[in-house]
Amino acid sequence: MQLTDEQKNVINSNQRKILVKAGAGTGKTEVLTKRIIRILEENPNVSIKDMAIITFTNKATEELQGRLKKAFYRKWKMENDPTKKIRFRYELESLNLAQISTIHMFCKNVLEMIGPYVSKEIIYSPAFNVKADYLNDAIDETIENWIIEKSKNKKKIEHLKIMPVYNLKNMIKVIYSQIRTKGFDIDRVINSTKRSALLEMESSKKNLKLELYEILSSVSLIHRKYKYDRLDVEDLLEYTSKILRERSDIANDIRGRFKYIFIDEFQDTSNYQSEIFKIICDDSDNSPNLFVVGDIKQSIYEFRGADTNAYSRIEQWIAHNGSILNLSINWRSTPEVVHFVNDVFNRIEDNNKYHFKRDPLKAKENREVIELQNAYEWLLEDVNSKQPQLIADFIKNKIENKEETAENFTILTRKNYELEVIAEELNKKGIPFKILDSGNFYNQKEIVDMYKVLNGLLNPGNQSATQEAINTIFFQNNDRNFNALFDIIDKNQLIYNITPSQIIDFIIQRTGVFSRCSSQIKSNLNKLKEISRRLIKNEKLSLYQFINWFAMMISAKVDEPLADTLNENQSAVKLMTIHKSKGLEFPIVILPNLDQSISESSLNPEIIINPQSYSLEYYYRKYYDNNSIIKSSSYDETIDSIQYNVYSEELRVLYVALTRAKRKIIMCGKNKLKKDKICFQNWLKKD
Repeated sequence: MQLTDEQKNVINSNQRKILVKAGAGTGKTEVLTKRIIRILEENPNVSIKDMAIITFTNKATEELQGRLKKAFYRKWKMENDPTKKIRFRYELESLNLAQISTIHMFCKNVLEMIGPYVSKEIIYSPAFNVKADYLNDAIDETIENWIIEKSKNKKKIEHLKIMPVYNLKNMIKVIYSQIRTKGFDIDRVINSTKRSALLEMESSKKNLKLELYEILSSVSLIHRKYKYDRLDVEDLLEYTSKILRERSDIANDIRGRFKYIFIDEFQDTSNYQSEIFKIICDDSDNSPNLFVVGDIKQSIYEFRGADTNAYSRIEQWIAHNGSILNLSINWRSTPEVVHFVNDVFNRIEDNNKYHFKRDPLKAKENREVIELQNAYEWLLEDVNSKQPQLIADFIKNKIENKEETAENFTILTRKNYELEVIAEELNKKGIPFKILDSGNFYNQKEIVDMYKVLNGLLNPGNQSATQEAINTIFFQNNDRNFNALFDIIDKNQLIYNITPSQIIDFIIQRTGVFSRCSSQIKSNLNKLKEISRRLIKNEKLSLYQFINWFAMMISAKVDEPLADTLNENQSAVKLMTIHKSKGLEFPIVILPNLDQSISESSLNPEIIINPQSYSLEYYYRKYYDNNSIIKSSSYDETIDSIQYNVYSEELRVLYVALTRAKRKIIMCGKNKLKKDKICFQNWLKKD
């Protein structure tokens, strides 16, 4: 790859603090790798072990390690100078010991360097285990005890008039996690919510807020109790930030451990992350050099704590103390695709609903004539044809006419459930496909159906549970087949005599479900067996305990990828969400359902944090009456800024989706659509 002047500038700059604004497809990973090599070549006293390299995902970590390994090997193999040859052999062998990891692993390592620590807010020891399910345990314990206590005192629970218990638990988990990932002080939010409850005029609204205050107070207390000998992943960031802020001597010691810190995908930073690196990379004599790469146009992880304001503050800080550099030439896409993307976002005007930061990409080659229509194609559904069918027919036609192979197509959706709908249509047309990195495993129909069957078998006296089991893919509304299976299990006491994974296998074999389902469903059910086998081996759970665990996985929508279905070498259409596609590239990108509105749950979340008062505000629809709404008095004034952020992030999601394409973008929507509807299709389509 021939380096451009802007790439050389990024690789060779000697500023101590650098932020690189790297647009989509501009070769930032290659530039990052070459900068590391350049520093090692020019500084004999610097090793890869003196560097901390922070990536966004484990997959990105593996990719960067792979690139560095190849580069070090090449340097060692090609070098004639014996001293330099030995040097790069040493760096190659040191690579596995280097601090190349996600931010969470970096913080874990920093905490282990610090060792045991006790303060008013923090109790930590390197011996503590890090697991993700302690918050679920704390919420379950809190709400169950809270309901029992209310019942004893004969007090009505306002929330249970509106929603079932599992919904309440899930809602509390979402807001509690959001408070922590965004770096809010939990005690401040709790106390502010209590104060704002007193301002509610209606007793039911006041009681709802007081209930939130009670639940969150208890969750916070119990969660801290659980953390006396354990941590969850969010503690890693919170503890690191707070300890470095509290103890300047410890911060100074950590500074001395690293000479260079590199951070990729910095647009997805949180307040805690930005705070950590501002402390470590301050202006002290021994502070490390800081190099961050980011593109605010690709910040699409607000639900995980990403904060564009945190990024902007770091950008301003580095601009004052270092350099802001740019990578703007897109090497991924054809000039037609690049010009099309620029044209789309130049046409979208900022207003009081949304904003998009414009930094146009440059094409890798200059052409006098750009045929913009070669970059895209529209597939528009009408009364006679729906989008999944249009997409399947389009792909099948291209493959049969030998214009394209299946592997050249990648379908990117906004939501997980859309993947299954399109996959079903591809399956009907005999088109091979592979669903990649979908985290919706526990909410697949076949997985939920297996839970219903197990629940029905364990609760034979519960007519509702039995009927739900009969209505699954395993029995297809045939109660005689269900009763026959139940009789065998009951007669042989299988619930007590075999493991949950064996019972799952028994149900699959006896019902013959594999003979009438797709390869993806088979793979998912086999994966469930493996998960249950592993869980039982490690945790020694009974079937009753396993069912409780299973229910929690479903209700919490735990992020777990679907099972693999195809040989890696098999040509197949790829399906994945836009979020999972970030950092990747594909020859042809297909974007379905561009006519969809932004989801109501995003625009009107059940609970939000008022950024001025720090109180919680709520917007509830009654579970059994969707038209009945109850909301707190300050909800509407709070939601304006939330919705502005949601719409602005949706624009960034669209940008990420479009810039995955190397050759062409296939856009799918509706033939007739109201022009005032805020959706991807109206942002994309010219009048």
